[in-house]
Amino acid sequence: MAIIDPIEGFFIVTNEGLIFEVKGNVQPKDRIIAYLRYIPDEKGNRISNNGMKYRKVYEFAEREEFLRQYYPQYLWNSEIHGRVIQAVPVDSIAFVLNPVDSMRQMRNMKHQMSQSQNAARELAEILVETADIDWSSIGITGSHLVGLETSASDIDLVVYGSFSARKLYSRLHTGHTIPSIMKYRGEQLEKHLRFRWARLPKWMTKLRKIESEKCLQGLFSSYEFYIRAVKLPNEMDWSFYDLFFESKGEHVVEGRVLSDLDSIFTPCVYSIECVEFADLQYLVSYRGRFAEHVKKGMKIQAKGMLEMVMDNSGKKYMQLVLGERPSDYLVPLSKQI
Repeated sequence: MAIIDPIEGFFIVTNEGLIFEVKGNVQPKDRIIAYLRYIPDEKGNRISNNGMKYRKVYEFAEREEFLRQYYPQYLWNSEIHGRVIQAVPVDSIAFVLNPVDSMRQMRNMKHQMSQSQNAARELAEILVETADIDWSSIGITGSHLVGLETSASDIDLVVYGSFSARKLYSRLHTGHTIPSIMKYRGEQLEKHLRFRWARLPKWMTKLRKIESEKCLQGLFSSYEFYIRAVKLPNEMDWSFYDLFFESKGEHVVEGRVLSDLDSIFTPCVYSIECVEFADLQYLVSYRGRFAEHVKKGMKIQAKGMLEMVMDNSGKKYMQLVLGERPSDYLVPLSKQI
């Protein structure tokens, strides 16, 4: 399986040296939807192989403000999305970083690796062997992919293709014991919660339970890890130009989860029913933090951006997009029915 075009998990370096993380597995023809992640900064604590210093940008709003001020060409007024989104035109791309290719190179490095690189390779080897998936479906992403990792960096892996991802998740979810892999517990769990959900103290008890049960994240040796599951473009039932979106603003909704079949993926999708908005069919997030979050049958409350979606035939439905603001959330209000 060779992945040629950039999708979720890939990174892009622009002609100016900006580093973007690709978002989604369906892309337009003339540009790549991607979020700014690292910016050149003389005071930055990340140093590339060529000696350039970078700073990691965390908050979504900070990324947009930086681009608006210095590189507005990477803010695209998308008619399809009905709003401005971050995207890199094809002719502005200096080079593309492929997670699978990077993992292949890492496996061939032998004794030239740092401790965190070695741990990433070991974790990948364990997952490939345990789930019996092909090496062509697993890659390294995040700071290790762009060569800006520090001694405290997490291990970010990506598994491509529904078959491989579901196979791996099944092994992890069914309680299969894998040496050196642990879920978040104790102070590590509290640290994880503070980093990911610090702005949501109201929901911390529920979020603590959610995060402690997730299988695609945890600790390996002394490193935190996250595994991103990504569908391939040919596994999607729509292409980029098939759908049009209209923002309906920020909303808090309640509903019931009808299906969590695609909850392990990034982007993740939950099928729901909602009394207040009868046409609201899906919760969608391009942020990995909302994967594995709620289960089928649960009554839930969620905060995000409501969108009207229309396909080429004129059929309409609504979806709630989670994760573009720090205040967005998704929590269960009851156990599974």
